[in-house]
Parts: sequence; structure tokens; C-alpha cells
Amino acid sequence: MIVIDALLLLLTFALGAALSRVSLCAVAGMQQALEAGNYAGLQRLLLAAGSAGAILLLFAGVLPERVSLPFDTALRFGMVGGGLLLGVGALINGGCYLGSVLYLGTGNMNFLFTLGGLALAARVAEFRAVLHTGAAPGLRVVTGTTWYLGLALFSMVTLATLGTARFKGRYRAVLAGLLAGVVYARHPGWSYSSVIETLVAGPGEASDWRANLAALMLFAGALAGAWLAGRFRWQPPTFMGGVRRFAGGTIMGLGAALVPGGNDTLLLWAIPGLTIYGVLAYGSMLVAIGAGLALGARFGGATRLPP
Repeated sequence: MIVIDALLLLLTFALGAALSRVSLCAVAGMQQALEAGNYAGLQRLLLAAGSAGAILLLFAGVLPERVSLPFDTALRFGMVGGGLLLGVGALINGGCYLGSVLYLGTGNMNFLFTLGGLALAARVAEFRAVLHTGAAPGLRVVTGTTWYLGLALFSMVTLATLGTARFKGRYRAVLAGLLAGVVYARHPGWSYSSVIETLVAGPGEASDWRANLAALMLFAGALAGAWLAGRFRWQPPTFMGGVRRFAGGTIMGLGAALVPGGNDTLLLWAIPGLTIYGVLAYGSMLVAIGAGLALGARFGGATRLPP
């Protein structure tokens, strides 16, 4: 068990390092597509989700007694509303859940306030019940035709996107997806946001030390990856920068409570796990981001992301 736990920490560290070298930020990807007609950012998201799905389903088929997939909950308005809130919060924050890891790893300390906003959202009383069920989603075993079709779909999506993509870093997106798929195979439903929700729930809630350490290793990996690539630039927080990230993080956290799950969980766990709610919520988030960017460009208030 100690060796397996050490492997989990190593994998999350490697995932953080991979995220620091490739942008899987939905806001950045949509902004590239709308403002420059460059779809590389969206293709990176597709590569990450496809490769995560392929490796996760492969493990689920080979080790069905040890690897499970997320349970597809009943469709409800909260999934769409939560996705829209995720998009609005990401726009205000200047980056989504995964983008925040990227920017914080490069030394932008304003994004520490994003984590504070996520923590505040987890403490809002009327969302506590939703958060409690969202932090530990039901699991299911997928076999037979569904498994074969899912594995084939994600494999073909990954290979087809690789065949048409011609941008730098496409293989890093695949690596990030593969690492995420293995992490979720080992620890279903894990994410740094779910760790924050557990920590702020109070001492009465169960705490998994492996998940807590894995969250720290994720950010440590992002920091190390940015440092080794020469991309680390210390940026102390500013008042307005901190306020913006805190507000954006709070709104994203409330959206994640409704889905449940942040866009990191949706992209790398729920969608690869063949859930309809994951596709619906993530699609709603992209719509909100796209609409916000279009309105910003129309009225002269375009979103400016961190460098």
C-alpha cells in the first residue's frame, strides 16, 4: 500500500509538471479560437480528454475489480446552471481550474486567492449538501459493448486529433491526459478542488491524507515544471488581482457544487468516464466562456489573460 500511495504522489507531481508545460485552460482555448481563429487550445483539450478516456477505460477493462468509472447521475438543471457558473467564474478569474494551476505554477500569486474563493464556496451553507455528495460520486463498472465502444471512441478521437493538429505541445497534452487517467484510475474522483472542499468541511469530515498530499504534489509539480522550463516569474498579489481571482474562484466553486465537479474533474474524469452530465456541464461552460468573450469584444471589454 505504501508503494502504491508513493506512486500516486509521483503521478500527481508528474501531472502538475505536465500541466505547467501545456495549457489546458478552457478560457485561453476559447479566446484563441474566437479572437485569432486558432483552434490549438481547444484541440489540446480534446487530446487530453481523449487520452485520459482511453487509458482510464483500458485500466477499467483490465482491472474491473479495482478500477471504476463515475456514475452518470440523473440529468437536472443544476448541471447546465453549474456549467454556466463555471464559465462565468473562469472568465472573471482569468483562467479555469486547470488554468489556475498553470498560472500559479508560473509564480502568479494572485491565483492563491482563487483557491480562497473555492474554499469560500465550499463553506456556503446552502451548498453543503450538494458538495457532500459531489465530493464522493457514485462509481460503476463498465463492461461489454459500452466498454468497447468507449475505448474505441476515445482512441479514435485522440489519433484523429493528433493526425490533424500541427501545433507545438500536442504530445504534451496527450501525456497530461494519460497521467490524469492513471491518477483517476488509482484515486477515483480525485481533484485538488475536492481536497479543498474536504478540508474546509471541518474536522468532523473524513480526510484522506493521500488526497491531501497529492494536491500539494500537483502544485509542487507545476512549480517545478515552470521553474525547469524557465517560465517561473514571481508576481506578488495585487489588490484588484486578488479581488478578481477570489470572486472568480467563488463563482467557479458554486458552479462546481451544482454539477458536481470543476472543469478539471469534468474534462479528465467525468467525460472520460462516459458520463452524459460531464459533456453537458462542460459544454455549458464553454458556451458561457464563448458568449462572455464575444460580448467583451463587442463592447470593448475583452478578457485579458495572464501571460
